[in-house]
Amino acid sequence: MTELVSSVADKIDRAVQRVTPFAYRVRRTGRRWMRRAMRKPRSVSEGPNLLPLLIQVLASFTKADGVILEEEIDSSLGFLRYDYPEAVYSELRQLFRQALYEQQDLAAMAQKLGAQLSTERKIMLGVQLYDLISQAGLKQEQVVAFYSFMSQMGMAAQAIDIVYQLNASEDSDPSIYQHGASPLESLSFGANGKADVMLKNLSETDHLMAFRYHDLILLKNYSGQNVSVRGRPLVRGGFCRIYPGQRILVGDQVLSYQELAQYFNAKKNVSLPQIFIRVNKESDQVELERSRTRDSALRVTFGLNVRVKALRDVNAELNGVRLKAGTQVEAQSLQIGIFGVERPEPARS
Repeated sequence: MTELVSSVADKIDRAVQRVTPFAYRVRRTGRRWMRRAMRKPRSVSEGPNLLPLLIQVLASFTKADGVILEEEIDSSLGFLRYDYPEAVYSELRQLFRQALYEQQDLAAMAQKLGAQLSTERKIMLGVQLYDLISQAGLKQEQVVAFYSFMSQMGMAAQAIDIVYQLNASEDSDPSIYQHGASPLESLSFGANGKADVMLKNLSETDHLMAFRYHDLILLKNYSGQNVSVRGRPLVRGGFCRIYPGQRILVGDQVLSYQELAQYFNAKKNVSLPQIFIRVNKESDQVELERSRTRDSALRVTFGLNVRVKALRDVNAELNGVRLKAGTQVEAQSLQIGIFGVERPEPARS
């Protein structure tokens, strides 16, 4: 009896494979990834059964006017590969290419994802989708599909917030956002004193913007500089996602994902490195200390600016301010790239 049931099941399975080969392969691959997920931690909270659905959604937005955008396939696969590390890349690519030629019901998929994804994951998906259609030139058909898809997921207001912030040329107006705060953290790079982080080789009118939502980081180029990400040029007005371990070349300067994350944390005053300075009054020599001692005279905190606090009276000045006990002074904006912790540029006489 068991053999008969098994034989019938095999026949049904083969029949399904013949009639709907893509659905069969998606289901089979989903089961295999489910087994792997039981043995290996995941980087996202939803179950692997949503992966085939996400593949179909991303594939739908990788086409413009019915034309497949080859350059966006790698971007979509990178998104999936990073969030689903247990997936085999060759299988992902095969399923993704198959989905490109399938007719997808975006409304139905949006409703299903809206019921199963967390708010955070919906926003991350929305940012990734907007990244895709932006790199494709923001065709009207795709923009309409994006807003419709986000609305079907119950994220219409968040979609407007994301699009506004990613297209604002300068600091965005907080009153625009539905909760009075932007959904994405922002960080500016420039050569003037208004930027969060100084980049010396940018002109006074050029700047870069980085955006972060959880561990998703985007970079947008507002400069005429040669900016390269993953070996590809990032044109003025363009933006792309930055993955852990990747580097960004801005002229002759290099930024990494890790450095961007550190700058975001510094702007939020999270995990700021600090040192203590002991001043020898007799010899005018200073010593750096890892932790505070009773002889410590200054505490220096490294964030997007250098903050110096006098722990006792010191015969010195910073920015024209005498360093008396309790005095706190901020130095000028930071420069890039000294042991991963920045310092102010020396004053010129």
